[in-house]
Amino acid sequence: MVRFSRKIFFLLFVCIAANLQARQLLSHLDFSKGKWEMIGVSLHNYALLPIQDDLGAFILNDTSVLRKIKDEWIFEEKFQDYCEYHYALKFYKDGELVETLRANLLCNYISLGGLSYEFSEESFLKYRQWFRKVKWSRIRFRDIDILQTSVYKLDGLPEVYWYGDVKQYSFDGTFIVSMDNLPWNSNRDSLVQAVSQQISRTYLRDDFYVQVYCWYMSEDLEKMSIRFNVFCNEDFFRHYKGEDVLARWRSHFSEQNFVQIVVIGLNQEDYYEAMRRK
Repeated sequence: MVRFSRKIFFLLFVCIAANLQARQLLSHLDFSKGKWEMIGVSLHNYALLPIQDDLGAFILNDTSVLRKIKDEWIFEEKFQDYCEYHYALKFYKDGELVETLRANLLCNYISLGGLSYEFSEESFLKYRQWFRKVKWSRIRFRDIDILQTSVYKLDGLPEVYWYGDVKQYSFDGTFIVSMDNLPWNSNRDSLVQAVSQQISRTYLRDDFYVQVYCWYMSEDLEKMSIRFNVFCNEDFFRHYKGEDVLARWRSHFSEQNFVQIVVIGLNQEDYYEAMRRK
């Protein structure tokens, strides 16, 4: 007979109880403060839907509609998430990316933070009348100077949004540091802040940017290990004396011959026009 410890039984009870409750997916976003947009980007899928060709990428910037979506998007957790996604739904506050959801409109689920929830095409298309088509493009860079100049110029343009985080490209490369034997429930965002503050205090410099690279749990689920990317220029790494270095400094092009950035709000022609401007 298999016997469960009290702790395991308690964890099972918590998981079961949590699964009985629906989650308001956007409860953590305060649409009453700042300028907000939801941008949907069509993703490649083994089962492309006509709506993707018809709608393409879109932007929704009516705050009252975003509040309705927040109030109505309350869904039960779903454990079948084996399909690819049709849309990435990205939420920006004052031009900065805050949250990303990914939706499959055929297998009927939406994902947030590693968990998936019941979703439907009807829930998605209910707000279509407020969707406005928007341009987007993939831009490849093979030179760090052109990459950094482009990020700097485009970052200052109105109605231009980054699909992902581009802060790391302010620096020439990265190295990886590690933290082990952390409590299993450590807050990763708080750890990023703690690592950043510690480096800044130790070296009296702020020309770096810390981001979570990956994390994993111990076999007994009691401890967590986490790896951080420290983006910086090579000069910064040469002065770094920490014993927590897991991988030495490498440039953005050390393991690939190009960097690809997805930009929302302009196409290739618009990009080249923006770069020609002084």
